[in-house]
Amino acid sequence: MEWKNEKVSQVLNYEQLISILDECTSGCIFVYDLTNDHYSISQKAVEAFELESSSFDNALKKLEKVIYPDDIAILSADIQRIIRDKKGKHDLEYRWYNRQHNPVWINCKGETVYDRESDTLFLIGSVTEIGNAKRYDNITSLFSEMMLEGRYNSLQSDEGDTRGYILLVGVDNFKAINEKHGAKTGDGVLADVAKCIVECVGGTKNVFRLKGDEFAVLYIADKGKNISDESDDEAELIGCAKILYKKIRQKIDKLIKKKNYNIFYTISGGASLFSTESDTFENVMQSVKFALHEAKKRGRNTFVPYSDEHYKNYIHIMDVQENLRNSITHNFEGFEVYYQPIYSASEKRINGAEALIRWNSKKYGFMSPVEFVPLLEESSLIIPLGKWIIRQAASRCKKWIKYIPDFIVHINLSFVQIIKSDVVKDALKCINEHGLNHKNIVFEITESGELESNSMVRNVLHSFEGLGFKLAIDDFGTGYSNLRYIRDMTFKIIKVDRMFVQNIDKSKDNSALVKYIIDMAHTLGISVCVEGVETEEELSCVLSLGADFIQGYYYGKPVPAKEFEGKFLADAPL
Repeated sequence: MEWKNEKVSQVLNYEQLISILDECTSGCIFVYDLTNDHYSISQKAVEAFELESSSFDNALKKLEKVIYPDDIAILSADIQRIIRDKKGKHDLEYRWYNRQHNPVWINCKGETVYDRESDTLFLIGSVTEIGNAKRYDNITSLFSEMMLEGRYNSLQSDEGDTRGYILLVGVDNFKAINEKHGAKTGDGVLADVAKCIVECVGGTKNVFRLKGDEFAVLYIADKGKNISDESDDEAELIGCAKILYKKIRQKIDKLIKKKNYNIFYTISGGASLFSTESDTFENVMQSVKFALHEAKKRGRNTFVPYSDEHYKNYIHIMDVQENLRNSITHNFEGFEVYYQPIYSASEKRINGAEALIRWNSKKYGFMSPVEFVPLLEESSLIIPLGKWIIRQAASRCKKWIKYIPDFIVHINLSFVQIIKSDVVKDALKCINEHGLNHKNIVFEITESGELESNSMVRNVLHSFEGLGFKLAIDDFGTGYSNLRYIRDMTFKIIKVDRMFVQNIDKSKDNSALVKYIIDMAHTLGISVCVEGVETEEELSCVLSLGADFIQGYYYGKPVPAKEFEGKFLADAPL
């Protein structure tokens, strides 16, 4: 715009003008004499940014010292446009260094004032820090997820299909860094990671800071590239994403080493391909976040590309868990305890049974415990279901001791029950409700490193032992097989897994291993139950080795309680 001479003369005293307007706005008022390259700005700008003074000549060159290097070009281009046209508005968002030498986002708005008579051109406006806005992040000086979405949507509005990938990088165990070293150190880690990513990518244009510890890189494929097979194109893009992830990880490793490992951390990466013709921004982000989740789930410090198959399996697992939850909350609908007989080798008669959970889902039908039990444990639903199983088993045992007074029911305990619930109190309540003698219950614990490493587990097991319950190690030989279990004498029964019994009559190695376990246990006064016996030849061999108890399909499969009674207890004397 143009002003008359008298108004221009008022503007020429711009330092006085700034002083007056400075009290009226939260921004920093500036006047830029473009003709003479002289710049004046509010004193508060000097206090906030890396400016030498509030007024200086050779302005554009000196301003370059405070402007983030990647943004100098866009400012210079806009200034040259205004000088060329001698008119126009100035409205840019870019970065200045603050007094801590951290780049922060500012919005610079201005109006041109031109005096034809003196041929003097001014730019008058204000500089306002906008780093707290959703578009930018002051900690890392990167664009936000909102800007990533805008960039992606702009690609969709372009003519033709645009393809590429989004790489998502997350700092592993970032919460622990904040908790141990403080938020300031955590912010420093984020800034370091951002710097490494930017250096690997070659600029900030396609790098974005998401919430928490996550960063995104947007890669746009070359439309002019001629690749005949689309699958080859996809494989190449995923390969590029993996290479970029490794490059970033190596640069971070070098930086950590350079800082003498004062703060050590790793990064995980996930990537998802996109086609702007078929993929919305929401779908792409859902996919890439799932890929990063998989990378962290697989042990962190690794890269995982998105897979439809893995995602569908994940959704299936979530749905199964939801159905399990609904079944439990609706009075354990669909669940039933089955019982498999355990025979005494010396007395050649039934001695007890193992209680085994089964689930008949309305949606999925009968599902294998191998599939649904881990999901119960992962979601801690095993805790309420575990109490229900103990109650059901105790009720049956109370009834069956009328047939066989020394009848014993074996009940499996999950480590989740032991660690996350008061399992001793819960078990006592369920068993005492039926007035059942503790000697009629055996609690089975699957062999695991938890037996040795977790003091809570050991304390719970000793509590059960002190209350007169017998304990059994299940699946012995398939896990850690630590002889301390036997030495500590906590367990009174060892259950040998089916893998050692299969073809034992033909395998000398299996026969020798089972004999060794049985002899060792007997030396310490511990009984041995051999599981998985299915044939007469296997039974004969196991009996010859001195097993105390036999369990397996040879005697019977797990069946519902009523069927168990009819098959195994009908002939027992009352």
